[in-house]
Amino acid sequence: MGELIKKVNISRRTLHYYDEINLLKPTIVKENGYRYYSKDDIIKLQTIVALKSMDYSLQQIKEIFDKGNVQTQSQEDAWLHSLQEQIDFASKKIDALQRKQFILRSMSQVIDISGHYNEDHIFQLIKRLDSPDFADGEIPATFPADYFNEQEITILKQLPLVGSDDPRIQIAIQFVKETRKKMYLPPHSPQAQELAKKWRDCMSSWFLGNIELQEKYFHFIDSIDQEKQVVLYLDKELISFVDEILTHLKENDKA
Repeated sequence: MGELIKKVNISRRTLHYYDEINLLKPTIVKENGYRYYSKDDIIKLQTIVALKSMDYSLQQIKEIFDKGNVQTQSQEDAWLHSLQEQIDFASKKIDALQRKQFILRSMSQVIDISGHYNEDHIFQLIKRLDSPDFADGEIPATFPADYFNEQEITILKQLPLVGSDDPRIQIAIQFVKETRKKMYLPPHSPQAQELAKKWRDCMSSWFLGNIELQEKYFHFIDSIDQEKQVVLYLDKELISFVDEILTHLKENDKA
């Protein structure tokens, strides 16, 4: 036992416990209490340690070994069945963690975008945690086919999504922060117009230069309930200011 403890880096107490639950019994127990383990025992112990590191419970490990000893099921079948169970379990854990990551990132971005903590915003996000609409760790935006055509929906689906790790979201957040600081400016002022150019270039990039779709999209956003909006938590005052500076920019371009 002493050599085994050093070889596998496991405690004497743990080995005794494995013996008690019939998970790993020594091959020989001498009258003086000395316990001896065979090479097969060492391999089995190393297997137990490896499985534990992969989140197998001792009961699950025991079941694998027990099933392998039943004549109706080979050791290979027992292993394959157990490994598939763990693959399925790991997939569920990954999905749960991705959901949490998406919601936590959404919370962070929403607070950043809105400029303050809003309990209702956070509550609405938490409600989405168990949403059946999750796909690849995100809740993708949906667009009505009776309002947008197929080509337009293709463009809209590549818009940056709140809650994603799309770097364009961070760019948008910085624009929003900069805009909030300059909302006192007259829309026609040079500073406001420089900001308008940033928004115009940003929007043009997002909508692949389709100005008509851009205007159609924001008209759609204005027409739906706040809680169902795809672009979340931009207050009307900020949206109105951006509209004004962009309108002045468009007029200046025409002139």
